[in-house]
Amino acid sequence: MAVVSGVLDELFDTHIVDAADLALITGTTSRSVSRWTTSKAMPRRDAEDRLLELKAVVDLLRNSLREEPSRMWLRSPHPDLDWHKPIELIAEGEYRKVIGAILAMVEGMTA
Repeated sequence: MAVVSGVLDELFDTHIVDAADLALITGTTSRSVSRWTTSKAMPRRDAEDRLLELKAVVDLLRNSLREEPSRMWLRSPHPDLDWHKPIELIAEGEYRKVIGAILAMVEGMTA
């Protein structure tokens, strides 16, 4: 349980996502997220997968943008993602598309 709690702590420490975001991504409630954070419960396997996928996305964003732009990027519709919001795609398990969009954005910034 400590591992899941540690992942949640790392996500919260970034200030890019909050409990409501994690609830959306995992298909649960903010209360459940709180219980996971305090190790009073464990997420379902699919929710755990979404958390780990989100962490990969957030880690990549943190290396590319500051906190506030990263937060806004996750919540905004993007033409490169067929006008979907990255946070919603992550919730659907489509984190690879989101990572691809981040990499394309970074490549455009460094070109």
